[in-house]
Amino acid sequence: MRSLSVVRYYPRHRTLEEVARDYNANWTTAVEMLTDDVYLGGENFNNLFVLRRNPDANSEEVRCRLDTAAEFHLGEMPNKFLGGSLVMPGSSSGGTGGASRGGVGSGAASSSAPPSTPTKPGSGAPPVPPSPNRRSHRRSPLRHRPHVELGSRTLFATVDGTLGSILGLSPRSRSFFSSLERALARTVRPVGDLGHGEYRAFESERRVHPAHGFVDGDLVESFLDLDLSTMNRVVESMNEDGRWEEGALEEEGAEGGGKGAGGDGGVGGGSSASGDGSNGDSNGGDAEGAAGGVGVLGVEDVLAMVEEISMMH
Repeated sequence: MRSLSVVRYYPRHRTLEEVARDYNANWTTAVEMLTDDVYLGGENFNNLFVLRRNPDANSEEVRCRLDTAAEFHLGEMPNKFLGGSLVMPGSSSGGTGGASRGGVGSGAASSSAPPSTPTKPGSGAPPVPPSPNRRSHRRSPLRHRPHVELGSRTLFATVDGTLGSILGLSPRSRSFFSSLERALARTVRPVGDLGHGEYRAFESERRVHPAHGFVDGDLVESFLDLDLSTMNRVVESMNEDGRWEEGALEEEGAEGGGKGAGGDGGVGGGSSASGDGSNGDSNGGDAEGAAGGVGVLGVEDVLAMVEEISMMH
C-alpha cells in the first residue's frame, strides 16, 4: 500500500516519471497541492497529514523522499480537498490570504465545526478586567495587539458530510494559537477526561504519533464559550508559558536583519512546521524586562484573535 507520489510529465516523450514519494503506508483518500513542494493528504484512519519535498537537497535520496511535516487526527475520513474558502472576499478583516480552519502554513489550524457565535464579550464589548491571579510584577505592555496572519485556504469534506477548512498560519499566528491550544488543554477539564493530545494523535493501523504541525481550531474557538474566570486562567497560563510571542520575536529579528518575515500558506517558516514552534521551554514571568519581550497578554487580546480567526472560515 503506497501513499503520495510526485511525478513529472515530459510532453516530448509523453511519459511520466516519478521524482519523489512518501514511504509511509497511508491509504490516501484525498490529496491537495498547497504549493509546488507541499502536499496535504487525508487517509482512511481519519487522519490528515502534510508532506514536503526537498528538491534542492544535495542528496538524491533526500530529493526523492517526501518528508512528513504535519500530522493530525481529524476524527472523520476526508474524501475531498478544494482550495478556497466559504467566506466572501473582503468579508473578514486581517490575514494575508489565509485558509479555512484546520490548515497548514508555518503551522496549521484545523476545524470542522461551523463558525462559532461569540457568547462572551468580544472586541466590541467593554474592556475585560485584568485577571486577579496575574503576577504583581509586569513586563512592558503589548507594543502591538496581535492579529491573524494567514496563508493557504483549503476546504475539506468528509464521508460523513462534514464541511471544514484548513488555514495556513504565519509563524506569529502559529505561535499564538499553539500557545492558546496548550493553555486550554491544561486549564479546561475535557469531557470524559479524554486528553486533547490523546484524541488528536495521528493513529493508523501500524503506528500512533502525537499530532504536530496543526492547531485544533475547534479547541481554539471553545475559548469563546468560557466564563470570565476560566478565560483569565487560560490567559495567565499563556503568559506563564511565554511561547505565544516566539513567532513575533522571530519576525522582528528577521526585520531587524533586513529580511521580511514569511507568511505563505505552505508548511514552512518553522524548522519542522510544528504547531509548538519551539524546541525549548520559556517562562513568561522570567522574561520580565527582557530586551525583546513584546509584553503581557490580556483576555481582550485573546478574545480579539479568536473572534478574528472564527470569521475567516
